[in-house]
Amino acid sequence: MKRQCFNGLYFTRDDKTGYYLNSTIRERMHRYVWEFHNGKIPVGYEIHHKDHDVANNNIDNLELLPAREHRKYHSKIQGIKNVENGHLDRIRDMTKEWHASEKGLEWHRKHYERTKNKLHAKRNFVCEFCKNEFEAEITGNNRFCSNKCKSAWRRMSGVDDEERECPICGRYFTVNKYSKTRTCSRVCGAKLRQG
Repeated sequence: MKRQCFNGLYFTRDDKTGYYLNSTIRERMHRYVWEFHNGKIPVGYEIHHKDHDVANNNIDNLELLPAREHRKYHSKIQGIKNVENGHLDRIRDMTKEWHASEKGLEWHRKHYERTKNKLHAKRNFVCEFCKNEFEAEITGNNRFCSNKCKSAWRRMSGVDDEERECPICGRYFTVNKYSKTRTCSRVCGAKLRQG
């Protein structure tokens, strides 16, 4: 049984998580050490071990992070580890098999039923180009009422413009990057066609 002591309290290592806990005060050591030095941990924040060693509860190794940022960071680190150690390659075939099984399909059906109202929720938006109001499913990218308005906005804003050099006169001109136009004018275009 591994133990660490701080401020007269003993913390025992939890073999499942690796964290050190004190069952009397029902607190993890890294949280207790942080609060001893800095006061109460604000709601929505967590304590991060900078060197990723949960046994290193020295105050210099502890850092206060917003919970969302902390979890996102560890999720990214775990993803990198899974790729590096080949874990994803080992389970990929098993997950495909499970998702295609009757049990997996049933899980997907139940999950869809629980979330379909949120997935297909609709709301009113105002088109950034024509300024008309429109109703659409919330996708996080509801800027335009139609592809026609989206294309018109892109043309007007110049977001897709690029500079090209005319092969006939050498002048630079601005044109939409999807345009096949090669020359700066009709005169140069006629010369190019004549060869």
